[in-house]
Amino acid sequence: MPHPTPPGKITREKVTMPVKNKAPPSSSQPKTTKFQHYNVTTSSASTSSSSSSSSSSITNITQLRAFCQYIPVRLSTEERALLNVLESTLQVSEYTDNVDVTLRRGNKARRILDGILEACNIATGLAVCGMQDSLPGQAKEKLRQKNGSDSSEKNGSSSSNKRQQCNESLASRDIRDNALFFQNIFEIGRRNKVLNPSRMRDTYGKLMHLLQDAQSQSAARSLGFSLYKELVMVGPFLHDRGLDSLLDDERLVGATVCINDKDEMTGRKWTREEVTARVQQKKALKEELVKEYSAKYCGKYQPCLDVGDNDDDDSESECYPIIVTTEDIQRCIDSICDAMSVVESNLAPVKRMLRLLEEHFDPTQPEKGFSLQLSSSNGAMSSRSSYSNGYSRFGFSPFGYGGGGAKLSHSHSTQYTFVWQSLKLWCEVQKNMHKLWVCADDDLLSTTHGYHLWNTGQGLNRVQSCPRVGKVMRGLLSATQQAAGSAWVGLSVIHLGDRDVPNALVFIDKYTQIPRFLKPIADFIDNVSELCKDQHIHNYIQSQFGCERNLKMTVLADYFKHGFDGSGDDGGSCIDGRLTSSWNWTSQVAKKSYYHVLMLSGFQGFDGDFK
Repeated sequence: MPHPTPPGKITREKVTMPVKNKAPPSSSQPKTTKFQHYNVTTSSASTSSSSSSSSSSITNITQLRAFCQYIPVRLSTEERALLNVLESTLQVSEYTDNVDVTLRRGNKARRILDGILEACNIATGLAVCGMQDSLPGQAKEKLRQKNGSDSSEKNGSSSSNKRQQCNESLASRDIRDNALFFQNIFEIGRRNKVLNPSRMRDTYGKLMHLLQDAQSQSAARSLGFSLYKELVMVGPFLHDRGLDSLLDDERLVGATVCINDKDEMTGRKWTREEVTARVQQKKALKEELVKEYSAKYCGKYQPCLDVGDNDDDDSESECYPIIVTTEDIQRCIDSICDAMSVVESNLAPVKRMLRLLEEHFDPTQPEKGFSLQLSSSNGAMSSRSSYSNGYSRFGFSPFGYGGGGAKLSHSHSTQYTFVWQSLKLWCEVQKNMHKLWVCADDDLLSTTHGYHLWNTGQGLNRVQSCPRVGKVMRGLLSATQQAAGSAWVGLSVIHLGDRDVPNALVFIDKYTQIPRFLKPIADFIDNVSELCKDQHIHNYIQSQFGCERNLKMTVLADYFKHGFDGSGDDGGSCIDGRLTSSWNWTSQVAKKSYYHVLMLSGFQGFDGDFK
């Protein structure tokens, strides 16, 4: 991966940020940031977040309404049962093992079709055994409407047969007649992954690869039906039920706000009374909204919902009436709460690390022993472009390179700016993860952009263009560069659909790792003082590091320096390389001088559970 000539010292303009209602200094107040060097616009909501246990990146109903277009609807009880069926199916399926291989013999199209049919048959069998072989309510209603099961059917015998077909078990029907069941169960799995990014870590890739192949023209023609269904989102879900007014209600912002138990900027824990008061206020608003909109809309038939028929050759749409229930309203509000909690929990460690950088490091004058200056261990960087033939279709190129050690040469000032800008970009990415998830889903299951199976240097990968994800990322990068108020350090290249980031699945997986490795670092820094209450640990820290502050500075300086040094395979100063460097740093933490103290604090690792 190419790297630019190390940038020189950047001149920063000192900006005095306006502070409203500034409280008199006291010993109980958190330390104020010493250095404000960037023109960053702050809203009144963010200013007041340091004095409230509730924090949110959504501050008004307009932002929330736009956000709801990318928030999946929480799974219902019967959908959760079908999710268990899907996960069990994916656990026993060997689809990618049989399909993503470089066999010269055999028909790959046949292997793809056999693998899809095998997965569908396994899912059918498990659903029947688990007595989950009935369609979810609205899908079943759609099938009834499609088969003309109403009393107005002219042919009584035909109506009776179709009604019987709708009610009979999945196992007794032809696989093509179960298309709605397969579309729903696969959509449930995709929706659950967006709702809970930490789940299905060992099966989601298999699911998307199977659906990716099913979207191809040859597979769809051989199957005779489609496995694809659009994700069920809160915005369209409410619109179909005539509940658009709920998304215009200002109370919805307060009813879905995320309540934290500590200040995301300082790490200080809030008192139980403060948190309880916020929770009660949020609960009251939620109950008020559910009661009001249930009384107004529940039990009423809403205008027919147009649904494209994926099973027939014609492109005509069908419609069926929807009954609004209290559960629908409750699920939508809870779905927004879930999404807000996910965004804020992932955003908090990034903001905390950004705050620690600003509080403990002077961007112009490095502290002795804790300088962020970098010197490349490999001399001049290679000028090979990442878009050149750095890899062949099924093997490595002799011009590829990996290796360890720093690949960037930065002064302390330049490295400070490089880290600051990278963390700001990560903040923007975490705020928009739901949108990126939806775009990644669309890119992976695109019918216009196929994939190529190539050896990228990290095994066989499906290399596929990602136009939707790329458009969103370029927008986020542009917004970050404008907010920085200073020259951008490093490359602005966003790798997508190439050797470094083969497809949208790899992209989204890499960026979901950011909170996983930043949170343990931030938590450790916040808990050092509590850890030192143990006299034995305190004595150990005194003997090894001199004092608590030196321990904190050692950890922070090491991460801000070597977590952004361009190291690791495909590392560098590009947008993807910044994350690769941090990922590489986590694999070397066991060799650090502070590792023993890190383990004493309860540290278990950066990756979490794959289940």
